[in-house]
Amino acid sequence: KLQFLYLIGPSRAPPPSLTMKLSLCYLPFQAMAEPTRLCLRYGGIAYDDYVVWGQKFSAMRYHGSFPYDKVPVMFVKREGAAAEDEPDVIPQSGSICRFAAKLAGCYPQDPLAAAHSDHVFEMAQEMCTINPLINCYTGPQYTQIKQHYFESFDYHCENLTLQLRRGKGAEGAFFGGADPTFADFNVFHMLSNATLAKPDCLDADAQAELREWMAAVAAVPGVKEYLAERPTLEGIGTDPALVDRNGCRVSQRRPEGGCMRVDECFSFESAAPPPPSAM
Repeated sequence: KLQFLYLIGPSRAPPPSLTMKLSLCYLPFQAMAEPTRLCLRYGGIAYDDYVVWGQKFSAMRYHGSFPYDKVPVMFVKREGAAAEDEPDVIPQSGSICRFAAKLAGCYPQDPLAAAHSDHVFEMAQEMCTINPLINCYTGPQYTQIKQHYFESFDYHCENLTLQLRRGKGAEGAFFGGADPTFADFNVFHMLSNATLAKPDCLDADAQAELREWMAAVAAVPGVKEYLAERPTLEGIGTDPALVDRNGCRVSQRRPEGGCMRVDECFSFESAAPPPPSAM
């Protein structure tokens, strides 16, 4: 008989035994770390948010801080670990998001429900070209890739709408029913990024259910506050950069190579050193 061990109960609150220090590390992009941030804010889970690029990123990669030589990564320091002990490192955006979702209470306990959320999450991953499109590409390359991306966008939205109908049931609002899961947050991220490239991309009558669902996700406690506070992505297609609510503009063109997001504002002066394995 198969037995399953889960980290969380049905509540969205983290378990009392959660005594880990979490440190997220990513580029100055609104991209593959966003679903993880949405999960963590939904669950009310504290974490440090490091932003790295340029020479700082290259140095950390050289010293082996990034499995598979890329970000995002999550550094996890367990309670009781000595200061000199290196943290566990979780690579790959999907693995990090699932880890965060289990801590936040938005990863289904039921194996079948988890599989449903997983396939919706993976469908959203197939739409991830939107991330480099709005965070990296400029000029003619941006125009070309944007045109190619939106050629299949309506088809993906049609599939997502069908899955939303099947998943939410008669009284639910989300892909998994009454409460959002990590899959909702990944789809929400991809579609909201798409509206930054093409504001009318969800305006068709056939996408009305997705618009209603987007509004429901945006209103979820924790998520609502995060969306209001986070830096905005400006200069799409010309010179992309994140701009916080204090007007601080951060992109890969800045010379510092690293900072922290503190209360969703960029901090250079008070930036703590990276986790031990990143030294």
